[in-house]
Amino acid sequence: MEEYLGVAEEEGISGKEIAAALSIVMAVSGCRVRAQFKEARARIHQKGRLSQGTVSDE
Repeated sequence: MEEYLGVAEEEGISGKEIAAALSIVMAVSGCRVRAQFKEARARIHQKGRLSQGTVSDE
């Protein structure tokens, strides 16, 4: 990570720009985890192992 930040600094990329990019990456990653959870939950429901309402979608 330090190497990337060094290159970014050499290229004139500001700390604010880096923070914005990191925020986007973290948001996308979080949505991916949520989507994987929902997919796993749907598979469990299909197999009848989880009664409705036990695990929240939110």
